[in-house]
Formats: sequence, structure tokens, C-alpha cells
Amino acid sequence: MLSLFPELLFLGPFSALFIRLALGFVFGYATVHHFKSIDTVVRVFAIVEGAVAVALVLGAWTQLAAVLGVCLVGAWFILPKLRAVALGTALLSLVLSFTLLLTGAGPVAFDLPL
Repeated sequence: MLSLFPELLFLGPFSALFIRLALGFVFGYATVHHFKSIDTVVRVFAIVEGAVAVALVLGAWTQLAAVLGVCLVGAWFILPKLRAVALGTALLSLVLSFTLLLTGAGPVAFDLPL
């Protein structure tokens, strides 16, 4: 099948970069939202979210960050007080985390496939 925009196909290898950045910004937003809370458990959760966000944006230990991202999003579903984003965003974050777990970090990252 012919591509509708063949001049954009050169960006294909950078798709993992765009996924990492989007997911990192979602976790960064949740971190900022959770640091406003006075609950200690929520603040500890925010520290983990922040570490995952930084790792994803930098592309360091991406698959480990993706596994932690799956766990964090799972916690969003189990404990609704921890969910700082809409339900649709949480579902999309789950899919993006699984995608990064399977595909890896992409070309612009500190992770290098062995």
C-alpha cells in the first residue's frame, strides 16, 4: 500500500523518541500535581514518578522506566486518589509504556541496545 506522506517516512526511527518524551511529560505533570499534596505516601509516589519521567526524557534505562511506568499507571487505576490525569490519558500512558518496553529507547537516548 502506498504511503500518504512518503516524505515523512524518514522520521520513523525517531518514533520511540516522541513516545518517550510524551510519556515523560505525562509522568512529569503527575509529579508536579502530587507534590502539591500533604500526604507522605503521595509525595513518595511523586518522587518515583519524577525519577521515571527524568529517565524517560533522557532515554536512560528506558525499558526499566517503562516497567516502572506500567506499575505506576496500574497504581493509578487501583488507587484513584493517585491518578492525576484523566482516565483516557492513563490508558494511553499504559499503552505507551508497553510500547517502550517492547521497542526500546530509540536512536536519541543514552540506552544502547546490546
